[in-house]
Amino acid sequence: SMSTAEIIVSVLGLAIFAGIMVVCITGYTLKKRSVSKKKKIKKDVDYSDASDAISLKLKKIVKVYGEGENAVNALKGINLDFRKNEFVSILGPSGCGKTTLLNIVGGLDRYTSGDLVINGVSTKHFTDADWDTYRNNSIGFVFQSYNLIPHQTVIKNVELALTLSGVSASERHERAKAVLEKVGLKGQAHKLPNQLSGGQMQRVAIARALVNDPEIILADEPTGALDTDTSLQVMDLLKEVAHDRLVIMVTHNPDLAEKYSTRIIRLLDGEKTGDTNPPADVGFSKPKNEEKGRAAMKVGTAFALSLSNLRTKKGRTTMTSIAGSIGIIGIALVLAVSTGFSGYVNRLQSETLSVYPLSVSESTVDLSDFDKLMHDTGLEKFPLVEKVYTKKMFSDLTNMLKSNKLTGEYLKYVEDFAEEQNAKEKDGWKYCLQKGYGFDVNNYIFANINFMDNVSVMPVDQLVYYLQCLFDEGLKNSEMNISSSFVREYIPTMSEIPDSRQLIESQYDLLSGEWATEENELLLVVDSKNCVTDITLALLGFRTLKMDGTNYEKVEFGGDEEFTFDEVIGKEFYYLDNDTRYSYIGGNTFFQNYYTLDTLPENAMKMKITGIVRIKESVSQGVLDTGLAYTSSFVQKIIENNIDSEVVSVAEAQEDKTVYIKSVLDTSGSAGRANSVRKLAGSDQVTKLQIYSIGYEAKEEMKTHLDGWNDTEGRSEEDKVYYSDSTAMLFSALNSIVDAVKIVLIAFTAISLVVSSIMIGIITYVSVVERTKEIGVLRSIGARKKDISRIFNAETFLIGLFAGILGVLITYILSVPINLILAHFIKNVGNIAALKITDALILVVISFVLTLIAGVIPARIAAEKDPVVALRSE
Repeated sequence: SMSTAEIIVSVLGLAIFAGIMVVCITGYTLKKRSVSKKKKIKKDVDYSDASDAISLKLKKIVKVYGEGENAVNALKGINLDFRKNEFVSILGPSGCGKTTLLNIVGGLDRYTSGDLVINGVSTKHFTDADWDTYRNNSIGFVFQSYNLIPHQTVIKNVELALTLSGVSASERHERAKAVLEKVGLKGQAHKLPNQLSGGQMQRVAIARALVNDPEIILADEPTGALDTDTSLQVMDLLKEVAHDRLVIMVTHNPDLAEKYSTRIIRLLDGEKTGDTNPPADVGFSKPKNEEKGRAAMKVGTAFALSLSNLRTKKGRTTMTSIAGSIGIIGIALVLAVSTGFSGYVNRLQSETLSVYPLSVSESTVDLSDFDKLMHDTGLEKFPLVEKVYTKKMFSDLTNMLKSNKLTGEYLKYVEDFAEEQNAKEKDGWKYCLQKGYGFDVNNYIFANINFMDNVSVMPVDQLVYYLQCLFDEGLKNSEMNISSSFVREYIPTMSEIPDSRQLIESQYDLLSGEWATEENELLLVVDSKNCVTDITLALLGFRTLKMDGTNYEKVEFGGDEEFTFDEVIGKEFYYLDNDTRYSYIGGNTFFQNYYTLDTLPENAMKMKITGIVRIKESVSQGVLDTGLAYTSSFVQKIIENNIDSEVVSVAEAQEDKTVYIKSVLDTSGSAGRANSVRKLAGSDQVTKLQIYSIGYEAKEEMKTHLDGWNDTEGRSEEDKVYYSDSTAMLFSALNSIVDAVKIVLIAFTAISLVVSSIMIGIITYVSVVERTKEIGVLRSIGARKKDISRIFNAETFLIGLFAGILGVLITYILSVPINLILAHFIKNVGNIAALKITDALILVVISFVLTLIAGVIPARIAAEKDPVVALRSE
């Protein structure tokens, strides 16, 4: 059954769909009726082919400007008929209504009452689109001040009307060239208007009026700005044009009218006072441009006009783009640095994975719900009660402690996934697993050490133990209020090499010798300065541990401090198993045997250093500690040799699974140090699993896989296994801080972006004011309101696009010195300023979208300008 919400959504969906269908059907029906009505009107017209056939009929045309007391009657019921072929001059004093009549005939101005009938079709119900098409297809304007677009070439000015008619580029060009040649301007096509004389500019205006082959040419004082000779040339041209079309000219010059016109109409105070050759009413002429479509400026034309205008104002365009790019630069730099820093953090995290891998131990702390435990108590914040509540922190923290069972099934679950993923990698590895068994390998590697003038083969762990005792004794003697085991904790002597050659080689350079691969081979790991600790050198036999009497504060390592690689390669160590190391003395106690080189038993396995490695310069932290490193196969050998040893068997028989080891150097009289089965390498049970990943994403995939174990249906709580990711919380917090800072900085810089967008809107308005006459010219040749709006939207789009691209380019340029400076102060930081291509593209889009929004109002203002008023502006 459907829910109430689903029913409501379904009903709304059907209603919306029905509404859309109704709108579409209604629109289609209205459009069809409109077309049918027009066709019917035209069909009822009785067209005539007589020479006196009428092209235009003005019926009681009245034009009133203003309202009320301020109303001005420009035309007072004018009745006029015009033949399809004649040269008509309209004479009269200034303010008599001549230009108003011309503008109404041309469709630039609307009559207040009456009717203008065009080829038998009334214009009473003409829409803006109808008037635009009429001006584009049927009218050609010639103005006294030429009204050429200054930033367009001659041929582009002439082609403009054709672009609105949808004529192809090649045809436009050919027709424009032909008409320019006809008016005597061959060879002037690619000049700008300001490079021509007045007569030439008027010829361009006539060519523009003729290029679309209109039925009517309207000339408003075409010779008013020309000298006498040039005026005669223009009049000759207009007379020639009138042979096959209607030419209506407004003029103050009665001599020119008498000489060239076939008919003179006189106006006075908005009324007709004379007509020398009125036509007989023999019917309407058939329109020759009836097949032409509606006028419409293509987007490309709008962009071309805007781009041409911007090129003529290079300085202002450049400064505007620079100003508009400031906000983009600010945001881009913030994004670049934050992206680069996030990448740097992720690289650090990936590198830190080798030092702090995913870890699964028998006992772990589950930090996943830590934040929830700290803050989510289920209680209301700031309660208005006089009570104190208890937060069960102890139990919550106790619940964070998890006990894991690292069963063979679980290990196989992890190992199979790692092997499967590694098989897909070209370089052979994605995950490296390292197992711990609960014993210290340092107990089983022996070195020939000079300790307190006693030379003996001592376990590595034993040396560090004595160093720690000496250090602790020194702290007590100096009355320092601290205790420490940092000698063992922070100056490790030997570590295990992960069982992945690719991992090691990706982080370390082999300085000398060969990589350690066998169970009896070791590596010496030096730091970036080729240094190792004096403790490691003591193990190598290069340093001697000395002490000044009983002064524990003056324990020193004597001997040379520099050694060659050749002296290190081949240095020998020894492995002794439990049965060789310990002698049973009864009960649960064993005695630890000590040897010199001369007394070493035959079963002691020799180990040697085969290579010296150093961390790569590009890696900040590697998987190996400075010092000696052994192979994972050596760990397996220790378990195999000692799992059935005597000391392990005795420990297994004890209730607490523990034995005590007495040392010859132990003078305290204690029973010795306790050792469990695990510490004695007596168990092959994995106590700790460490998972190294090739990168951050790989780590997240492994975490998802590990979570899958716990999410398996039917898995009991005690069989669930929890891992620890010690770097996750740290880097998550760090990334959160970076994101917060990024948002704040972007918010601040976005203000400048908005301000610059508003500024571009203001500059666009200035451009509208500057190009008011151009708006009038475009409207006079049939451009629609939306075409005018499109031109200025294109201009703001281009400025926004330029600003966005400029801002992104400047950001990339600035990134170079920023990266150089940061690289100087931060090691291995890489390219911290790194703007992503996607971010750059988004910023460019934001730039032109904001400028488009800012330019909407100026573009609308431009579109709403009265074309008659626009043509009169200077």
